[in-house]
Amino acid sequence: MPRAWARLASVVGACALAGLGWLRWVDWRVDNVLQQRHDIPLTGIAVPTDSASLTEGERQAWFHGCHGCHAAQLQGKVFIDEPGEIRLVAPNIPETIARYSDAELSRLIRHGIRRDGTGVMGMPSAAFYQISDLDVGRIIAHLRAAPVVPHALPSTSLHLPAKLALLDGDMLPDAATIDHRAPRVGDRRDTTRAWRGEYLARTICNECHGDRLEGIDEAPPLRQANGYSRPEFTALLREGRARDGRDLPLMGRTARARFFRFTEDEIADIYGYLMLFPAAPSPEGDAPPPSR
Repeated sequence: MPRAWARLASVVGACALAGLGWLRWVDWRVDNVLQQRHDIPLTGIAVPTDSASLTEGERQAWFHGCHGCHAAQLQGKVFIDEPGEIRLVAPNIPETIARYSDAELSRLIRHGIRRDGTGVMGMPSAAFYQISDLDVGRIIAHLRAAPVVPHALPSTSLHLPAKLALLDGDMLPDAATIDHRAPRVGDRRDTTRAWRGEYLARTICNECHGDRLEGIDEAPPLRQANGYSRPEFTALLREGRARDGRDLPLMGRTARARFFRFTEDEIADIYGYLMLFPAAPSPEGDAPPPSR
């Protein structure tokens, strides 16, 4: 009997050691992923100082979500908190960017890369990559002008489920997944309303609906907008109401915090672009129309 207990204790001990070793391996792999350096060169960016640009930069920062993830005064906040899985903290922007040059800040926004070359978790750079130089400059001008609001914040923390998701490729920073040399929608020399609609959709809507606007998780494919009339679509963007009158929780929060700042012309341009999408899946699929 004592030998049996001894063998059992040995097995339990070996399993415990193996488990601890596996957990340390997971931590090591996660650290390697998060500490990966991305060699993307800095490029200059013109940052305006006039009052009109600052006002437009604030509007852009709101509907691009800077004031959503980082709080109304950009003081930072916990924007994802799932106990036992992940706590993701958006930092205090005015404090953080004081250490960044304009070129470094432009790279952070568009590429999701910190000064030290590591990627930022939760930074929607797949969307922001497409933003034009003009609008990035305006946004930076607004962020620079924002006063520092002292605010104590916890640190970002990943628990085992989030670590495994990261290693499986589901939660990688955008810096590790986007094409950093792809043509940029915002760089095209185009002033048509069709281009403007595509530009807005692919720098704002794709944050929730995916790069190809085909939907992610609870955010549906935007081809569904094809069933909306123009007034119904306006109500969707300004109030978060579906065409049958239902309040859409996520869209409602986003519309009331961010999208009510769209002008009527911008809503019309987005609507016009989305009307180019097929209304229903075809046998060949329902990819969005090609970029112009």
